[in-house]
This record gives sequence, structure tokens and C-alpha cells, in this order.
Amino acid sequence: AHDLGELVRVAVAESKLQAAAKKLDIALELPESPLSIECDGDRIIQVVENLLGNAIKFSPGPGTIDVATAASVGLPEGLAGRWPLRPGKIAPGETCFMITVADHGPGIPDVQKGMIFEKFRQTGHGKKMAGQGVGLGLAITRTIVEAHGGAIWVEDNPGGGSQFIILLPARAKGEDGLLSSKPI
Repeated sequence: AHDLGELVRVAVAESKLQAAAKKLDIALELPESPLSIECDGDRIIQVVENLLGNAIKFSPGPGTIDVATAASVGLPEGLAGRWPLRPGKIAPGETCFMITVADHGPGIPDVQKGMIFEKFRQTGHGKKMAGQGVGLGLAITRTIVEAHGGAIWVEDNPGGGSQFIILLPARAKGEDGLLSSKPI
């Protein structure tokens, strides 16, 4: 088992230099107690680093990227109808964790919110600029999250921009029950 807060903290630390180069701060909100999760720790760090990399890429500096981690028993309140996870993946009494990465970039049009997790899908913001595609990153991110029995989706950030939300069960379940020990 890993402490999810510590995994997120490592990903944030790895991304601070890249953020600072664009005059961006990363604000991290973690609960006081550890969040014990069964997962492939390196892969979860990769997921958070990838979301932070995209947030940094699309955020105009100076500014702040907000990263928060929270726990709930069963689905967090207010998520009904907002998430793409198949019903029954997270049982009512099951502990799950939510990671949110919110930026103040240009946002993602509603029509593209589901498509950006497909391989080589680009966001359409006028002409194509070098380095502005999300490429394989979000497709790999979704694969890793789903291999842990979780879900990932994107919503509008109420303060402008986008917020990516990851929901993970505390006991990771792959398609074959519990997550196997073989690498993803």
C-alpha cells in the first residue's frame, strides 16, 4: 500500500521547476491523515505528472495550478451524472480517493471533453502550435487510471480553465478483480 498524498506530493515536486519557468505556482491541498491505497505508485505519479504537465503547458503565467486530494466513502457527494465510470465499479461503502488538477488555461470545449482521452487527439484552439497537442499522454493516463479500477474526466474550472478529476478506489481493481502485480 502507498500513501496517495505522498505520491501526489512527489509528482508536484517533480513539476515545480517546469511550472516556475512559466511563473506558475502549484498549490497543493492534502488531508492531514495518510490516504492508504493499493496501487502501482510509479504509475500514479506518472498520471499526476502528466496532468500537471498539460496544466502548465496550457496555463498562461503568472498564475496558480490547484492540486487537491480527498477521500470519501462511496462516491463523493455531487458526482452523480458527472463521471464516466461504469456503474458498480465503486461500491456504496467502499473508500475512494479523488485527485483534482485545476488550471486557468483556455479550457476545453464541451464537444472535445470526451475525445481528448483518445490517442493523438488535439484540442482545437485556432491554428496548431508546436507542442500544443495532448498526444498520447491523456490516452496513457486514462489507461493507467482504468487499470486501477478508477475513472478520469475533465470539467470546466469554475474560475476559468479546466479541471481534471481522477477517482480511484482505495483497493485497486483491474478487470480481473484485484490489480495484478504485473506492470501496466
